[in-house]
Amino acid sequence: MKKDPLYKLLKKSESIGILCNHSAWHASTGQYSFQSLATTGKLKQVFIPEHGLFAELQDQEKLDYTSSYSFFSKNIEWISLYNSVEKSLTATDGQLRNIDTLIIDIQDVGSRYYTFISTIWLMLKKITLLDLDIKVIVLDKPNPAGRQVEGTRIEKKYASFIGLEGLPHRHGLTIAELCRYFKNKMEGEWALFVYPISKKDYLFIAPSPNIPGPEVCNLYSGQCLWEGSNISEGRGTTLPFETIGSPFMDWVFAEDWNNANHPAFNKNCFIRPTKFVPVFHKYANETCNGLHLIPKADKKYHSLAHSLQLIKYVKEKTALFEWRAGKYEAFNDRKAIEILVGDTLLLNYLEEKASLKEVQQKLNEQEREWIKEVSPFLIYKQSLQKLKPC
Repeated sequence: MKKDPLYKLLKKSESIGILCNHSAWHASTGQYSFQSLATTGKLKQVFIPEHGLFAELQDQEKLDYTSSYSFFSKNIEWISLYNSVEKSLTATDGQLRNIDTLIIDIQDVGSRYYTFISTIWLMLKKITLLDLDIKVIVLDKPNPAGRQVEGTRIEKKYASFIGLEGLPHRHGLTIAELCRYFKNKMEGEWALFVYPISKKDYLFIAPSPNIPGPEVCNLYSGQCLWEGSNISEGRGTTLPFETIGSPFMDWVFAEDWNNANHPAFNKNCFIRPTKFVPVFHKYANETCNGLHLIPKADKKYHSLAHSLQLIKYVKEKTALFEWRAGKYEAFNDRKAIEILVGDTLLLNYLEEKASLKEVQQKLNEQEREWIKEVSPFLIYKQSLQKLKPC
């Protein structure tokens, strides 16, 4: 370890904080980053995002008590950034003033709805506003959704913890690249260091309960939108975001989904009508009729564009379809579908007030715009990829 440049950098640190969850486990050491750092005696704080340190909590479930983690070390402050007390969803001024180094070691899934990147933005923004001399070190992991970019950039009026203003639905960046982009955007003067995880040391560890494997990340950018409706997005099953359905969608078995003339056909994805029984969340213990999406192996699949078509079609065909009612996100009164879609034109499309052609045109324009803007912040050789929104 002493030959590791990270070790040399940490040698100058006196008080370290780490933002992580259990995806910060490294094959080379057989330990979590917070365990390895604890042996230095310099680790003071572990910042825990949504879902808990071991991704043991469901979506939007608050973590108010962290005492169950203290068996690792009673000399470390275990801090939940997703609790029901603080409304800031980030570290306090005092907590950040107590460290000189912040390490970020966490797995993202590549879509803006996933709150880890919002948590990172809020922490970096506070460091910037407080003008703190903190070294930020990112132990960078691959983006399991790859370099593919999808979607429109969320409008300010729809921006929230589930969608930072200006981000597209699927961003194509790693966390370190996002941090470089964030630093430039907020004009941060803090030092940023990036240490890519080696291929032999990297394992995809499910960062939350409903992202069980990397393949889900290729569907999440589109399929997450079902959360804004009364149709199950597959939570409570073994195929979250790959399956959708409800007890009142028995009509799906009469459709020829993979016929090129079907309104929801996509040449890059098979659709299989199915039945499933969620054990929790929407329609727990009820038999649902629905669809299983199976993208083809070439991976040239624009999940967002296809999911928008599917939602519009299912809405038209299902008499009991409704948009999800009530509060979706803490401290935000907008409807779930508005927060998730985040674009007036796309919302109009779902309500049959805009055409698919208009949607495709806007997707093309905004995906190109995003790629152009963030390309200077790329670290790795592979460039961002734009697909035709079929």
